[in-house]
Amino acid sequence: MMTTTPSRQRGMSMISWAVVLIVVAILGTAAFRMVPAYMEHNTIATTIRSLLQDSKTALMSPGEIRDGLSKRFTINQVNVIRVDDLAIVKEGGVLTVSTDYEVREPMFYNVSIVMTFKDEFKKDVRQ
Repeated sequence: MMTTTPSRQRGMSMISWAVVLIVVAILGTAAFRMVPAYMEHNTIATTIRSLLQDSKTALMSPGEIRDGLSKRFTINQVNVIRVDDLAIVKEGGVLTVSTDYEVREPMFYNVSIVMTFKDEFKKDVRQ
């Protein structure tokens, strides 16, 4: 006759649960801090694309493009980057608007999250 020993109860201990909750809290805080920066980046990209799709953009000088973007940035409350920080180049019939900036969000104590955004938007103005 075979006797069976009672199986040990399996599962996570209290310490394991505490570690999991701490990790989830840190990742949740990081996500909470990062979402606004990505939303503002999306607004910047949409604003630049919107201006480049305008048919009048082909006739504009880089200064006029800056003015147009400045107005759109003000309307959309873009604060993380200024229009002067954009590289606007019109060369060979191609208009290029480039962004390159960082956003730093504090997490806790001396720990921060750094997000780098680098984009290039092009429009062929010969059309």
